[in-house]
Amino acid sequence: MTTALTADVAIVGGGIIGLATAERLTAHGASVVLIDDTGATGGATSASGGLVRAFEPTGAHAAWAAEGCARYQRRGWHGTWPELREHGSLTLLDRDSLVRAGAALETAHAAGHETVVLDPGEIARTFPGLAVPEHLLGVLEPRAGWLPVTAVARAVLRDAGSTLRLLTARATALLTRPLSRIRGVRTTSGPVYADAVLLAAGAGSEPLAASVGVRLPMRTRAVGYCLFRCEDAASLANLPTVVDGTTGAWLRRWDTDGVVLAGVSSTRTGVPATVRRTVPAAEEQRVRSVVRHRCPQLSGARAVGGVAAYDALTPDGPAAVTSWPHPRGLVTAVGWNGGGFKLAPAVGRHAADELLKAVAR
Repeated sequence: MTTALTADVAIVGGGIIGLATAERLTAHGASVVLIDDTGATGGATSASGGLVRAFEPTGAHAAWAAEGCARYQRRGWHGTWPELREHGSLTLLDRDSLVRAGAALETAHAAGHETVVLDPGEIARTFPGLAVPEHLLGVLEPRAGWLPVTAVARAVLRDAGSTLRLLTARATALLTRPLSRIRGVRTTSGPVYADAVLLAAGAGSEPLAASVGVRLPMRTRAVGYCLFRCEDAASLANLPTVVDGTTGAWLRRWDTDGVVLAGVSSTRTGVPATVRRTVPAAEEQRVRSVVRHRCPQLSGARAVGGVAAYDALTPDGPAAVTSWPHPRGLVTAVGWNGGGFKLAPAVGRHAADELLKAVAR
């Protein structure tokens, strides 16, 4: 038996972007139905490392990264989110890349975020567990760090309140009215009628957009991380989150002393949209072979877990929030390519603004 639901806005995708948008919508008095067949945070968001920093060296989303970091530091819009683990964030770049990232660094400064550029000697003295070659520099953000993603998502869901309804169902197509206007979403549990729709379901957004003639090319990409237990836990006691722009490696402390979470960006695309709480031996070796150059202890550390998952990227350009002219009322927020968590508060605010405009038209 199917049942029709009605709301001001329907959101497809229960990850951190969809949740952050839903919370901002309900804060402005809109009713929302959130549609996801895995429930809230059941997809790619559950595999995020939760890194938070204001400095985004590519510059594509520099302002949103600064805004997102500030919101996490304030524990959300109501002071109810988990406290940011301010272990610091260290972004490693070669000297030329740091020069090119000057505008992004200035954006972080303008938003009130402290940053310090460290040379390899200063990094070695500050963080003795790290090894950085002479040609690299580090941008240290003392008040950045990481957050437990699932706990944040649950807090955002609570903040959204009773005007957000979660529908555990699969979205199968978008519905339109005459004159190219969104009418809602068809799901396996029945239709959801809404004046505006947000697609924030990663690669799953592509066929839904195609159902109303919108081209939204997406590809899944392999993401994940390994957990390594180090024998000399004391040397890693002050380990910051590290993002190495030269190798694609990233790491941070885990909740347990002596355990480090580490990953390396992958070029493998077209992977299944699944999340596994195990890491294949080949992937463990690939990660270890890269991260050991920045954290030598990991070369012999015992693997004690990890996640193999997916995210989505847009091959035509950077991720974006887009309000489509046809059909009116359709907004998309996709393609974050593993970086959506740090941007989520800003992306959610912006997407909610676009959706509220669509509802008011």
